Amino acid sequence: MSLISCDMRYGRTDEQKRDLAAGLLRVVSAVTGETKNDIFVVIREGRGINFVEHGEHLPEYVDGAANDKALIERLK
Repeated sequence: MSLISCDMRYGRTDEQKRDLAAGLLRVVSAVTGETKNDIFVVIREGRGINFVEHGEHLPEYVDGAANDKALIERLK
């Protein structure tokens, strides 16, 4: 069984999280041959201050960020 752990900042809608999980399930299934019933996805959310990139704490999530749209499109 594959376990996918996704940590992200608070602010995405339930629909965005469903789309992300569905895309991850499709991609992992295609690569591993496992069915979606054999893949477990965990999405954890936190405040921006809890994420550090390049030595800097991230700001709170803002809807419509370009990186998020690009990620979702690649997973479709």
